[in-house]
Amino acid sequence: MKIRQKITLISSVLFGLVFLMSSIIIYFAFYQSSKNIYFQELSRTAKISAMFYLERDELSQKGFQPIQNAFYNVSPNEEVSIFDAQKNIVFNTKQINDDWSESLEKIKKEGELNFRKNDTYYHGLFYKDNQGDFVVLVKAKNPMIQSQKKRLIGILAISFCVAMIILIFLTSHLSKLAYKPVRNIIQQVNNLNLNKSPLQLSYTSSKDELEELFQAFNNLLKEIEASYEQQKNFVDFSSHELKTPLASIINQLEVSLQRNRSNENYRETSEQVLQDAQQLKNILENLLTLSNLNKSIQLKENIRVDELIWEIIEKLTPLYSAEKFNIQLDISPEDFHLLEFKGNETLLYMALFNIIENAAKFSKMKPVEIHLYKQKNQLLLEVLDHGIGVSQQDLKHINQPFYRGQNTTSIQGNGLGMSIALKIFQLHQIQFSITSELKNYTQIQLIFPVIPQH
Repeated sequence: MKIRQKITLISSVLFGLVFLMSSIIIYFAFYQSSKNIYFQELSRTAKISAMFYLERDELSQKGFQPIQNAFYNVSPNEEVSIFDAQKNIVFNTKQINDDWSESLEKIKKEGELNFRKNDTYYHGLFYKDNQGDFVVLVKAKNPMIQSQKKRLIGILAISFCVAMIILIFLTSHLSKLAYKPVRNIIQQVNNLNLNKSPLQLSYTSSKDELEELFQAFNNLLKEIEASYEQQKNFVDFSSHELKTPLASIINQLEVSLQRNRSNENYRETSEQVLQDAQQLKNILENLLTLSNLNKSIQLKENIRVDELIWEIIEKLTPLYSAEKFNIQLDISPEDFHLLEFKGNETLLYMALFNIIENAAKFSKMKPVEIHLYKQKNQLLLEVLDHGIGVSQQDLKHINQPFYRGQNTTSIQGNGLGMSIALKIFQLHQIQFSITSELKNYTQIQLIFPVIPQH
């Protein structure tokens, strides 16, 4: 069942229940009101009958005349019986055979009593007179109440049916209008094409929850579009980068197999093939690492950031001069706890290694400055090189896999190291910023999150 049909069904059922309860309340309220009015009429008849029978000897003819007229105008449907203190009938308008002993006692006790048996209504009045104590009992049937009850039930039933038909029609129409933006979303989503840009849904401003839904969906589409574009570029770049060493290996082997060569030539070819194979291996390892970074990582190891940096410097020293790295540690002994970090040591080592190695590689003969210091109770790490720098245009794409700056073509690399490093920093919630100036410097600043002390 569709949502629009559910809305119509639920609304109709709820309205039907409300209408049914209202009809029941109206029916009983009308019936109770009719009974009260009729009992008041019987009470008036009982008082007139008592005065007609018992007050004749105490009033003049002129004073008694209005009472007599009122008694003779009593409805013929109303039967009056008057009982004395011994429960004997002293006056009645119609012969009765029922035993009223129990009811007469209740009337004497209550003073006035209304009751009903089947379709007959009764009113009893205890009347004290100078002649003694009497009980006046008025009995009558009111066919008008019964006919009004039936008519009211019919009116309510017809009103219920007509109201339900109108409600179903209106609810169906209104739900169709309310559901129109949702159908619009479905239609636009079905027509979305990942190869067309921009990947967005159009909508009119309504200042309601549907507009919030459109905005949330458009934000999601932006992320999907960016992810798809990044994935597409990733495939293109990786294909190109893998193709280069493979083509070189195939070319070297084909050339070497064309004719017999000396051992020295075979050795040179083998070294070149080995170098290309090593490059291919590094690319595949980096691709595997980058792919695994999208998975959940357990960050539970206790790490000393300064010790990690010293390990990296020790690893890089054989490749560069001893004066290549200048390390400055501006952390007082009481703040050494800032150097402690909880994360994945292998990944963090790889990320720091990549940015420090890049700084050394792109700074040529100039030194790399590594600075550790405290700022606002947080550990800051700065890696500064005075090398070729990065243009502002290239900085926008620095986290993109395989992307390399226009001024790095002469330097060996595949453009994966920085994207891997920045992804690892992001997973560790380490804030990073990169500033650079062409042919002058590149500075990377890392802000480590505060680790609660126990």
